[in-house]
Amino acid sequence: MRHALLFASGSIALATVVACATSSSEEDARPAPPSDDAGESTVSEPERPADAGAPVEDANVQPPSSCNAVGWCATALPDTNLVLRDIWPLEEGAFALAESSTLGTKVLEWTESTKSWAYIDDDSQNAYGSGHYVGKIWAPSENELYYSTGPSLIYHGTRGSSSAPFSWESTRLEYDGPGVDPEKDTQYASQLSKKDVPSIGVWGTSAEDVYAWYANRIFRRTRVDGGATEWVPEYREAVTTTPQRSFYFLGAAGSSPDEIWFVSSGSRCTALIRRTPDGYKRVMDSCLSAGSLPVLYQHFSSIWQGAAWATSVDSPRPGMAVILLADNTFIHVDMAGAGVARLNQIVTPGLGVGRGDRKLKSVWIDGEHVWLGGWGVVLDVENKLDAWAQGLGVSPPSTVPDGGATFSISSVALDGVRLDKQVYQVRGTSNDNLWAVGTGYALHKKTP
Repeated sequence: MRHALLFASGSIALATVVACATSSSEEDARPAPPSDDAGESTVSEPERPADAGAPVEDANVQPPSSCNAVGWCATALPDTNLVLRDIWPLEEGAFALAESSTLGTKVLEWTESTKSWAYIDDDSQNAYGSGHYVGKIWAPSENELYYSTGPSLIYHGTRGSSSAPFSWESTRLEYDGPGVDPEKDTQYASQLSKKDVPSIGVWGTSAEDVYAWYANRIFRRTRVDGGATEWVPEYREAVTTTPQRSFYFLGAAGSSPDEIWFVSSGSRCTALIRRTPDGYKRVMDSCLSAGSLPVLYQHFSSIWQGAAWATSVDSPRPGMAVILLADNTFIHVDMAGAGVARLNQIVTPGLGVGRGDRKLKSVWIDGEHVWLGGWGVVLDVENKLDAWAQGLGVSPPSTVPDGGATFSISSVALDGVRLDKQVYQVRGTSNDNLWAVGTGYALHKKTP
């Protein structure tokens, strides 16, 4: 079976992950991005430790049980060669979606009462033609779960109680894109969405309001003519004859059925689609589609038309969205009044998130805190929506402009050693129930 990532042979414990990097990099194993990829950031990168290329020999070391000074605690995974790509936290547990070079696609559940992870999938996602890469995971409750895996599969699991096993069903989403048969090209979604943001996912606001996306289409789980539920296509981005110049959906956010945001990228542009009771509308487009908001460059009135791929989106409150881009900038969109979309820069000198794929990957917002995850770092950013409407961005405390937002480093170092791996997702139920997941680790933080 072919996978989107290949990892160094042997299991990788978190203790060794934070101490050294394996000789096989994730960048080398992923398909090369199309030629219109975003440019490099100017953020500097610290020196790598002297033993960065040292082999990993201990296959059975469990992660450290202690927590660091700011409350991030390592949790013991059932296997150490797991790459956790996404996590959906609950008050007393969590679900995670992972890739493995030996196990394929895996789904895990964290039980807070026992402080343990366990596999909950039935392994059908790893049958021939399935499980080539993972997308997103979402759960309306502890007894119902959705996740996506390539090519074009959405899994739905239910169980009668938290102690019962899940029963699973899967659906292959219809494809309506340019030039490539997703059933034959198992790397399709990964290649066309710039590596680590596959264009397949699932999101919802309740058990009765669930959406999925694949490539250029959005689907909604709908009961058809009083019968069984189906994934019914509701919206699609325009199809071009060239795959590299088409738009692909990459993420979704929202808190009520009255407003769901979907972000897409392609053709060197990023767009934001807003679903309301009136239907779907393209509300922002850095390529200046008619009727959509242009992206204004920082605090100036000039229009930004840069090339940056979206990596994550969140909605801090109704009528507002924040889109994280692959070049360590973000777009703040506010639909109040005439609406405004403003580019903001994230200035993080010396944090090692500025070269190649070493960039910020995820954004999650709760109250006064904005949590950003990148290469070996979690940033706790001040939520300054008014400042971002002016393009004042995020800056170090020493250089932050008046009214601007600054950040602190929420250290994910354990035993005094920096985590030298990508943080793929930071998400929580609140600021005192947070998770940060990535290659070989799942960190849990239950302190403010």
